[in-house]
Amino acid sequence: MWMSLLQMSFAGGILILAVIAIRALAINILSKKTFNALWGISVVRLMVPFSIPSAFSVYSLMGSHAPGNGSQAIRELPIGASGQAASMPGSITNAANAVSAWTIVWAAGVLICAVFFSLAYWKCQKEFQTSLPVRNDFTENWLSVHQQRRRISIRQSGRFSAPLTYGVLHPVILMPASTKWENTDLLEYVLAHEYVHIRRFDSIRKLVLIVVLCAHWFNPLVWIMYVYANRDIELSCDEAVVRLFGESTKAAYARALISMEEIRSGLTPLCNNFSKNAIEERITAIMKIKKTTVFSLIMTGFIVVGTAAAFATSANAQPQQAESVGPGSETEIVTKPDSIPLVDDSFGIFFKDGGKAVGADAEEIKTAVPVQSDDIYGTPAEKTSALADDLSGNNIIYFDTEAERDEHFRALEANVEEGLERYAGFEEMYARINTSEPVTYIVK
Repeated sequence: MWMSLLQMSFAGGILILAVIAIRALAINILSKKTFNALWGISVVRLMVPFSIPSAFSVYSLMGSHAPGNGSQAIRELPIGASGQAASMPGSITNAANAVSAWTIVWAAGVLICAVFFSLAYWKCQKEFQTSLPVRNDFTENWLSVHQQRRRISIRQSGRFSAPLTYGVLHPVILMPASTKWENTDLLEYVLAHEYVHIRRFDSIRKLVLIVVLCAHWFNPLVWIMYVYANRDIELSCDEAVVRLFGESTKAAYARALISMEEIRSGLTPLCNNFSKNAIEERITAIMKIKKTTVFSLIMTGFIVVGTAAAFATSANAQPQQAESVGPGSETEIVTKPDSIPLVDDSFGIFFKDGGKAVGADAEEIKTAVPVQSDDIYGTPAEKTSALADDLSGNNIIYFDTEAERDEHFRALEANVEEGLERYAGFEEMYARINTSEPVTYIVK
Protein backbone atom coordinates (compact mmCIF):
# COMPACT_ATOMS: atom_id res chain seq x y z
CA MET A 1 0.00 0.00 0.00
CA TRP A 2 1.33 3.41 -0.95
CA MET A 3 2.21 5.71 1.92
CA SER A 4 2.92 9.40 2.39
CA LEU A 5 6.16 10.67 3.96
CA LEU A 6 4.45 11.18 7.34
CA GLN A 7 2.99 7.67 7.23
CA MET A 8 6.43 6.26 6.35
CA SER A 9 8.02 8.22 9.20
CA PHE A 10 5.38 7.08 11.69
CA ALA A 11 5.65 3.42 10.67
CA GLY A 12 9.44 3.67 10.67
CA GLY A 13 9.35 5.25 14.12
CA ILE A 14 7.32 2.35 15.50
CA LEU A 15 9.86 -0.08 14.03
CA ILE A 16 12.75 1.94 15.51
CA LEU A 17 11.15 1.72 18.96
CA ALA A 18 10.87 -2.05 18.55
CA VAL A 19 14.55 -2.33 17.56
CA ILE A 20 15.62 -0.14 20.48
CA ALA A 21 13.69 -2.40 22.85
CA ILE A 22 15.28 -5.53 21.37
CA ARG A 23 18.69 -3.90 21.54
CA ALA A 24 18.27 -2.98 25.21
CA LEU A 25 17.26 -6.53 26.09
CA ALA A 26 19.65 -8.53 23.92
CA ILE A 27 22.65 -6.36 23.00
CA ASN A 28 25.03 -8.78 24.71
CA ILE A 29 23.13 -11.93 23.77
CA LEU A 30 22.62 -11.74 20.00
CA SER A 31 25.22 -11.38 17.30
CA LYS A 32 25.85 -7.73 16.50
CA LYS A 33 25.03 -8.45 12.86
CA THR A 34 21.46 -8.89 14.03
CA PHE A 35 21.15 -5.21 14.84
CA ASN A 36 22.76 -4.17 11.56
CA ALA A 37 20.04 -6.19 9.82
CA LEU A 38 17.30 -4.64 11.96
CA TRP A 39 18.54 -1.11 11.26
CA GLY A 40 18.65 -1.99 7.57
CA ILE A 41 14.99 -3.01 7.71
CA SER A 42 14.21 0.27 9.48
CA VAL A 43 15.94 2.22 6.70
CA VAL A 44 13.88 0.39 4.07
CA ARG A 45 10.65 1.11 5.98
CA LEU A 46 11.56 4.81 6.18
CA MET A 47 12.51 5.21 2.51
CA VAL A 48 10.25 2.87 0.53
CA PRO A 49 6.83 4.52 -0.05
CA PHE A 50 4.83 1.32 0.02
CA SER A 51 4.47 -1.71 2.26
CA ILE A 52 3.32 -5.30 1.95
CA PRO A 53 0.07 -6.17 3.75
CA SER A 54 0.49 -9.01 6.21
CA ALA A 55 -1.73 -10.89 8.61
CA PHE A 56 1.24 -10.92 11.04
CA SER A 57 1.53 -7.12 11.07
CA VAL A 58 0.88 -5.38 14.38
CA TYR A 59 -1.30 -3.00 12.40
CA SER A 60 -3.62 -5.87 11.50
CA LEU A 61 -4.21 -6.29 15.23
CA MET A 62 -4.63 -2.54 15.70
CA GLY A 63 -7.36 -2.38 13.05
CA SER A 64 -7.97 0.20 10.40
CA HIS A 65 -6.21 3.05 12.20
CA ALA A 66 -2.80 1.82 11.10
CA PRO A 67 -0.48 3.77 8.79
CA GLY A 68 -0.64 2.56 5.25
CA ASN A 69 -4.12 1.08 5.59
CA GLY A 70 -6.17 1.78 2.54
CA SER A 71 -9.18 2.88 4.55
CA GLN A 72 -7.14 5.74 5.95
CA ALA A 73 -5.89 6.94 2.60
CA ILE A 74 -6.21 10.62 1.82
CA ARG A 75 -9.54 11.26 0.11
CA GLU A 76 -9.70 12.77 -3.33
CA LEU A 77 -11.70 15.93 -3.81
CA PRO A 78 -15.38 15.13 -4.45
CA ILE A 79 -16.54 15.37 -8.05
CA GLY A 80 -19.81 17.07 -8.87
CA ALA A 81 -22.44 15.96 -11.34
CA SER A 82 -20.88 18.10 -14.05
CA GLY A 83 -17.67 16.10 -13.83
CA GLN A 84 -15.75 19.05 -12.36
CA ALA A 85 -14.35 19.22 -8.87
CA ALA A 86 -16.89 20.65 -6.47
CA SER A 87 -16.00 23.93 -4.83
CA MET A 88 -13.83 23.37 -1.81
CA PRO A 89 -15.03 24.42 1.63
CA GLY A 90 -12.83 26.67 3.73
CA SER A 91 -11.51 23.75 5.79
CA ILE A 92 -10.23 21.98 2.68
CA THR A 93 -8.60 25.16 1.41
CA ASN A 94 -6.90 25.64 4.76
CA ALA A 95 -5.73 22.03 4.68
CA ALA A 96 -4.23 22.56 1.23
CA ASN A 97 -2.40 25.64 2.47
CA ALA A 98 -1.15 23.69 5.49
CA VAL A 99 0.18 20.94 3.21
CA SER A 100 1.96 23.53 1.09
CA ALA A 101 3.50 25.17 4.19
CA TRP A 102 4.55 21.78 5.54
CA THR A 103 6.28 20.95 2.24
CA ILE A 104 8.27 24.17 2.38
CA VAL A 105 9.31 23.59 6.02
CA TRP A 106 10.28 19.97 5.27
CA ALA A 107 12.36 20.96 2.23
CA ALA A 108 14.11 23.67 4.26
CA GLY A 109 14.97 21.13 6.96
CA VAL A 110 16.33 18.69 4.38
CA LEU A 111 18.48 21.44 2.88
CA ILE A 112 19.87 22.52 6.26
CA CYS A 113 20.77 18.94 7.22
CA ALA A 114 22.35 18.26 3.82
CA VAL A 115 24.43 21.44 4.01
CA PHE A 116 25.54 20.64 7.58
CA PHE A 117 26.76 17.13 6.74
CA SER A 118 28.30 18.27 3.46
CA LEU A 119 30.29 21.03 5.18
CA ALA A 120 31.42 18.63 7.91
CA TYR A 121 32.64 16.12 5.34
CA TRP A 122 34.26 18.84 3.23
CA LYS A 123 36.16 20.05 6.29
CA CYS A 124 37.36 16.51 7.03
CA GLN A 125 38.26 15.95 3.39
CA LYS A 126 40.47 19.04 3.47
CA GLU A 127 42.22 17.65 6.52
CA PHE A 128 42.55 14.22 4.92
CA GLN A 129 44.53 15.82 2.12
CA THR A 130 47.19 16.93 4.59
CA SER A 131 47.89 13.32 5.64
CA LEU A 132 51.09 11.56 4.65
CA PRO A 133 51.54 8.01 3.36
CA VAL A 134 53.01 5.44 5.73
CA ARG A 135 55.71 3.16 4.39
CA ASN A 136 57.44 0.66 6.65
CA ASP A 137 58.00 -3.08 6.67
CA PHE A 138 54.94 -3.78 8.80
CA THR A 139 52.46 -1.78 6.70
CA GLU A 140 53.88 -3.07 3.41
CA ASN A 141 53.56 -6.66 4.60
CA TRP A 142 50.05 -6.04 5.96
CA LEU A 143 48.86 -4.52 2.69
CA SER A 144 50.28 -7.41 0.68
CA VAL A 145 48.35 -9.89 2.82
CA HIS A 146 45.10 -7.89 2.78
CA GLN A 147 44.78 -7.12 -0.90
CA GLN A 148 41.43 -6.10 -2.35
CA ARG A 149 40.20 -5.16 -5.80
CA ARG A 150 40.04 -1.67 -4.33
CA ARG A 151 43.51 -0.42 -3.53
CA ILE A 152 43.90 0.24 0.20
CA SER A 153 46.22 2.96 1.48
CA ILE A 154 47.56 3.57 4.98
CA ARG A 155 48.25 7.20 5.86
CA GLN A 156 48.78 9.21 9.03
CA SER A 157 47.83 12.67 10.22
CA GLY A 158 48.35 14.79 13.30
CA ARG A 159 44.83 16.23 13.03
CA PHE A 160 43.07 13.05 14.13
CA SER A 161 43.49 11.36 17.49
CA ALA A 162 42.04 7.95 16.62
CA PRO A 163 42.19 5.61 13.60
CA LEU A 164 39.47 5.89 10.99
CA THR A 165 38.65 4.73 7.49
CA TYR A 166 37.26 6.82 4.66
CA GLY A 167 36.70 6.45 0.95
CA VAL A 168 34.77 3.87 -1.08
CA LEU A 169 36.57 3.28 -4.38
CA HIS A 170 40.00 3.95 -2.90
CA PRO A 171 39.68 3.31 0.85
CA VAL A 172 42.21 4.89 3.17
CA ILE A 173 43.08 3.85 6.71
CA LEU A 174 44.09 7.03 8.50
CA MET A 175 46.23 6.62 11.61
CA PRO A 176 47.16 9.28 14.19
CA ALA A 177 50.65 10.77 13.91
CA SER A 178 51.36 9.47 17.43
CA THR A 179 50.96 5.82 16.35
CA LYS A 180 53.71 3.55 17.70
CA TRP A 181 54.53 1.48 14.64
CA GLU A 182 56.76 -0.86 16.62
CA ASN A 183 53.76 -2.09 18.64
CA THR A 184 52.71 -4.60 15.97
CA ASP A 185 50.32 -6.53 18.23
CA LEU A 186 48.23 -3.41 18.80
CA LEU A 187 48.39 -2.47 15.12
CA GLU A 188 47.15 -5.90 14.06
CA TYR A 189 43.93 -5.32 16.00
CA VAL A 190 43.49 -1.76 14.79
CA LEU A 191 44.08 -2.52 11.12
CA ALA A 192 41.91 -5.64 11.28
CA HIS A 193 39.06 -3.52 12.62
CA GLU A 194 39.42 -0.97 9.83
CA TYR A 195 39.75 -3.76 7.25
CA VAL A 196 36.35 -5.14 8.31
CA HIS A 197 34.86 -1.68 7.73
CA ILE A 198 36.35 -1.64 4.22
CA ARG A 199 35.15 -5.13 3.31
CA ARG A 200 31.61 -4.35 4.48
CA PHE A 201 31.40 -0.99 2.67
CA ASP A 202 30.45 0.69 5.93
CA SER A 203 31.11 4.11 4.41
CA ILE A 204 28.11 3.53 2.14
CA ARG A 205 26.00 2.44 5.13
CA LYS A 206 26.83 5.68 6.86
CA LEU A 207 25.94 7.66 3.74
CA VAL A 208 22.55 5.91 3.57
CA LEU A 209 21.92 6.70 7.24
CA ILE A 210 22.67 10.38 6.58
CA VAL A 211 20.26 10.44 3.62
CA VAL A 212 17.51 8.90 5.78
CA LEU A 213 18.24 11.37 8.57
CA CYS A 214 17.99 14.32 6.16
CA ALA A 215 14.66 13.07 4.76
CA HIS A 216 13.17 12.45 8.23
CA TRP A 217 14.90 15.24 10.15
CA PHE A 218 11.61 16.09 11.90
CA ASN A 219 11.38 12.63 13.53
CA PRO A 220 13.45 12.41 16.75
CA LEU A 221 13.39 8.61 16.59
CA VAL A 222 15.34 8.73 13.32
CA TRP A 223 18.08 10.75 15.05
CA ILE A 224 18.21 8.08 17.76
CA MET A 225 18.43 5.41 15.05
CA TYR A 226 21.35 7.28 13.45
CA VAL A 227 23.30 7.23 16.73
CA TYR A 228 22.58 3.59 17.58
CA ALA A 229 23.10 2.31 14.04
CA ASN A 230 26.57 3.91 13.93
CA ARG A 231 27.38 2.35 17.31
CA ASP A 232 26.25 -1.07 16.13
CA ILE A 233 28.42 -0.81 13.03
CA GLU A 234 31.40 -0.46 15.37
CA LEU A 235 30.19 -3.25 17.69
CA SER A 236 29.78 -5.58 14.73
CA CYS A 237 33.33 -4.87 13.59
CA ASP A 238 34.61 -5.52 17.12
CA GLU A 239 32.83 -8.85 17.11
CA ALA A 240 34.33 -9.77 13.72
CA VAL A 241 37.85 -8.98 14.93
CA VAL A 242 37.44 -11.09 18.07
CA ARG A 243 36.14 -14.03 16.03
CA LEU A 244 39.07 -13.59 13.62
CA PHE A 245 41.76 -13.69 16.33
CA GLY A 246 39.92 -16.02 18.72
CA GLU A 247 37.98 -15.50 21.93
CA SER A 248 41.17 -15.74 23.94
CA THR A 249 42.15 -12.33 22.57
CA LYS A 250 39.10 -10.50 23.94
CA ALA A 251 40.99 -8.94 26.84
CA ALA A 252 43.94 -7.93 24.66
CA TYR A 253 41.65 -6.40 22.05
CA ALA A 254 39.72 -4.48 24.73
CA ARG A 255 43.02 -3.09 26.09
CA ALA A 256 43.98 -2.07 22.56
CA LEU A 257 40.67 -0.27 22.22
CA ILE A 258 41.26 1.62 25.47
CA SER A 259 44.81 2.54 24.54
CA MET A 260 43.71 4.01 21.22
CA GLU A 261 40.82 6.00 22.73
CA GLU A 262 41.70 9.67 23.11
CA ILE A 263 39.72 12.86 23.42
CA ARG A 264 38.44 13.73 19.98
CA SER A 265 36.54 16.79 18.75
CA GLY A 266 34.70 17.46 15.54
CA LEU A 267 32.40 15.42 13.32
CA THR A 268 33.61 12.88 10.76
CA PRO A 269 30.58 11.75 8.74
CA LEU A 270 31.02 8.97 6.17
CA CYS A 271 34.09 7.80 8.09
CA ASN A 272 34.43 4.61 10.12
CA ASN A 273 36.02 5.39 13.45
CA PHE A 274 37.98 2.83 15.43
CA SER A 275 36.69 4.36 18.65
CA LYS A 276 33.37 5.93 19.62
CA ASN A 277 32.16 7.86 22.64
CA ALA A 278 30.34 4.76 23.90
CA ILE A 279 33.64 3.09 24.80
CA GLU A 280 32.19 1.39 27.88
CA GLU A 281 29.45 -0.25 25.83
CA ARG A 282 32.00 -1.51 23.32
CA ILE A 283 34.31 -2.99 25.95
CA THR A 284 31.39 -4.70 27.71
CA ALA A 285 30.18 -6.11 24.40
CA ILE A 286 33.68 -7.37 23.53
CA MET A 287 34.08 -9.20 26.83
CA LYS A 288 30.62 -10.85 26.46
CA ILE A 289 31.11 -12.14 22.91
CA LYS A 290 30.23 -15.84 22.78
CA LYS A 291 30.62 -18.62 20.26
CA THR A 292 28.01 -18.85 17.54
CA THR A 293 25.66 -21.78 18.09
CA VAL A 294 22.79 -23.25 16.11
CA PHE A 295 20.39 -21.96 18.73
CA SER A 296 21.76 -18.41 18.49
CA LEU A 297 21.47 -18.51 14.69
CA ILE A 298 17.84 -19.69 14.91
CA MET A 299 17.08 -17.01 17.50
CA THR A 300 18.67 -14.34 15.33
CA GLY A 301 16.69 -15.43 12.27
CA PHE A 302 13.47 -15.56 14.27
CA ILE A 303 13.96 -12.04 15.68
CA VAL A 304 14.90 -10.48 12.34
CA VAL A 305 12.10 -12.15 10.37
CA GLY A 306 9.57 -11.69 13.16
CA THR A 307 10.39 -7.99 13.59
CA ALA A 308 10.16 -7.39 9.86
CA ALA A 309 6.85 -9.25 9.58
CA ALA A 310 5.34 -7.47 12.58
CA PHE A 311 6.56 -3.91 12.11
CA ALA A 312 7.72 -3.46 8.50
CA THR A 313 4.44 -4.59 6.91
CA SER A 314 1.02 -2.99 6.83
CA ALA A 315 -2.41 -4.18 7.86
CA ASN A 316 -4.40 -6.52 5.67
CA ALA A 317 -7.10 -4.77 3.69
CA GLN A 318 -10.32 -4.82 5.69
CA PRO A 319 -13.71 -5.40 4.05
CA GLN A 320 -15.67 -2.22 3.63
CA GLN A 321 -18.24 -1.67 6.35
CA ALA A 322 -21.63 0.01 6.09
CA GLU A 323 -21.51 3.77 6.31
CA SER A 324 -24.46 5.88 7.43
CA VAL A 325 -24.65 8.54 4.75
CA GLY A 326 -27.16 10.37 2.63
CA PRO A 327 -29.32 13.44 3.09
CA GLY A 328 -31.63 11.79 5.63
CA SER A 329 -30.56 10.51 9.00
CA GLU A 330 -32.24 7.16 8.28
CA THR A 331 -30.59 6.67 4.89
CA GLU A 332 -27.88 3.99 4.74
CA ILE A 333 -25.90 3.58 1.53
CA VAL A 334 -22.74 1.51 1.19
CA THR A 335 -20.45 0.42 -1.59
CA LYS A 336 -21.69 -2.70 -3.37
CA PRO A 337 -19.51 -5.67 -2.27
CA ASP A 338 -16.91 -6.78 -4.84
CA SER A 339 -18.33 -10.31 -4.75
CA ILE A 340 -21.58 -9.18 -6.36
CA PRO A 341 -21.24 -9.11 -10.17
CA LEU A 342 -22.43 -6.06 -12.05
CA VAL A 343 -25.51 -6.26 -14.26
CA ASP A 344 -24.61 -5.98 -17.95
CA ASP A 345 -25.33 -2.51 -19.34
CA SER A 346 -26.83 -1.33 -16.08
CA PHE A 347 -27.17 1.89 -14.17
CA GLY A 348 -25.87 1.85 -10.62
CA ILE A 349 -29.07 3.50 -9.45
CA PHE A 350 -29.63 3.63 -5.70
CA PHE A 351 -32.89 4.94 -4.32
CA LYS A 352 -34.01 5.88 -0.86
CA ASP A 353 -37.65 5.02 -1.34
CA GLY A 354 -37.46 1.21 -1.23
CA GLY A 355 -35.68 0.97 -4.58
CA LYS A 356 -38.59 2.40 -6.57
CA ALA A 357 -38.25 5.58 -8.61
CA VAL A 358 -41.17 7.93 -9.33
CA GLY A 359 -42.99 6.68 -12.45
CA ALA A 360 -41.02 3.42 -12.64
CA ASP A 361 -42.69 0.03 -12.81
CA ALA A 362 -41.37 -2.06 -9.94
CA GLU A 363 -41.78 -5.25 -12.01
CA GLU A 364 -39.24 -3.98 -14.55
CA ILE A 365 -36.54 -3.46 -11.94
CA LYS A 366 -33.87 -6.14 -12.22
CA THR A 367 -31.78 -7.11 -9.18
CA ALA A 368 -28.23 -8.34 -9.93
CA VAL A 369 -27.74 -10.69 -6.98
CA PRO A 370 -29.68 -10.90 -3.72
CA VAL A 371 -27.84 -8.99 -1.00
CA GLN A 372 -28.13 -8.74 2.73
CA SER A 373 -30.88 -6.58 4.10
CA ASP A 374 -29.96 -2.88 4.33
CA ASP A 375 -26.58 -3.45 2.63
CA ILE A 376 -27.70 -1.61 -0.50
CA TYR A 377 -30.52 0.90 -0.49
CA GLY A 378 -32.25 0.21 -3.79
CA THR A 379 -31.41 -2.04 -6.73
CA PRO A 380 -29.63 -1.68 -10.09
CA ALA A 381 -32.19 -1.17 -12.86
CA GLU A 382 -31.91 -2.13 -16.52
CA LYS A 383 -30.76 0.76 -18.63
CA THR A 384 -33.71 0.49 -20.99
CA SER A 385 -36.12 0.57 -18.08
CA ALA A 386 -34.43 3.55 -16.52
CA LEU A 387 -34.50 5.48 -19.78
CA ALA A 388 -38.16 4.66 -20.28
CA ASP A 389 -39.04 6.06 -16.89
CA ASP A 390 -39.36 9.75 -16.33
CA LEU A 391 -36.40 10.33 -14.01
CA SER A 392 -36.14 14.01 -14.75
CA GLY A 393 -36.55 16.24 -11.76
CA ASN A 394 -34.74 18.46 -9.32
CA ASN A 395 -33.92 15.76 -6.78
CA ILE A 396 -31.58 13.67 -8.98
CA ILE A 397 -27.77 13.80 -8.94
CA TYR A 398 -25.74 12.00 -11.61
CA PHE A 399 -22.26 10.47 -11.34
CA ASP A 400 -19.98 9.06 -14.02
CA THR A 401 -18.72 6.10 -11.97
CA GLU A 402 -19.66 4.15 -8.86
CA ALA A 403 -16.34 5.08 -7.29
CA GLU A 404 -17.16 8.77 -7.80
CA ARG A 405 -20.57 8.29 -6.19
CA ASP A 406 -19.18 6.34 -3.23
CA GLU A 407 -16.46 8.93 -2.64
CA HIS A 408 -19.18 11.58 -2.56
CA PHE A 409 -21.07 9.62 0.12
CA ARG A 410 -17.89 9.32 2.20
CA ALA A 411 -17.29 13.06 1.87
CA LEU A 412 -20.82 13.80 3.08
CA GLU A 413 -20.32 11.62 6.14
CA ALA A 414 -16.89 13.12 6.79
CA ASN A 415 -18.49 16.57 6.93
CA VAL A 416 -20.88 15.38 9.64
CA GLU A 417 -18.07 13.71 11.61
CA GLU A 418 -16.07 16.95 11.50
CA GLY A 419 -19.03 18.96 12.78
CA LEU A 420 -19.69 20.66 9.43
CA GLU A 421 -22.92 20.95 7.50
CA ARG A 422 -23.53 17.70 5.62
CA TYR A 423 -23.40 19.47 2.25
CA ALA A 424 -20.50 21.82 3.05
CA GLY A 425 -18.43 22.21 -0.10
CA PHE A 426 -21.23 20.90 -2.32
CA GLU A 427 -23.49 23.95 -2.28
CA GLU A 428 -23.42 24.24 -6.08
CA MET A 429 -24.22 20.56 -6.57
CA TYR A 430 -27.22 20.73 -4.21
CA ALA A 431 -28.40 24.17 -5.32
CA ARG A 432 -31.56 22.75 -6.92
CA ILE A 433 -31.92 19.74 -4.63
CA ASN A 434 -34.55 19.57 -1.89
CA THR A 435 -32.56 17.74 0.78
CA SER A 436 -35.64 17.37 2.97
CA GLU A 437 -37.02 14.96 0.35
CA PRO A 438 -35.53 11.66 -0.94
CA VAL A 439 -32.54 12.26 -3.25
CA THR A 440 -31.87 9.90 -6.18
CA TYR A 441 -28.20 9.22 -6.98
CA ILE A 442 -27.66 7.82 -10.48
CA VAL A 443 -24.47 6.38 -11.97
CA LYS A 444 -24.53 6.98 -15.73
